Amino acid sequence: MTNIKTTIKTAFGRSLHYVDDPVQADALSRLTGKKTLNDLDIINLQMLGLNVNGVNHIAQLELAL
Repeated sequence: MTNIKTTIKTAFGRSLHYVDDPVQADALSRLTGKKTLNDLDIINLQMLGLNVNGVNHIAQLELAL
């Protein structure tokens, strides 16, 4: 399972996630067309089965059902 580590910074009331690993950051930047990930991007990555900052809330929800 791939874990994507991010650093969260707030700008103008929005939480922006900067990917720490340069290889992952480059790949995700090519996919999204942005340097940062927003909350919706994080949810979509988790729906694909990836962990972000060691957590996959989607998988936890499926386990609870």
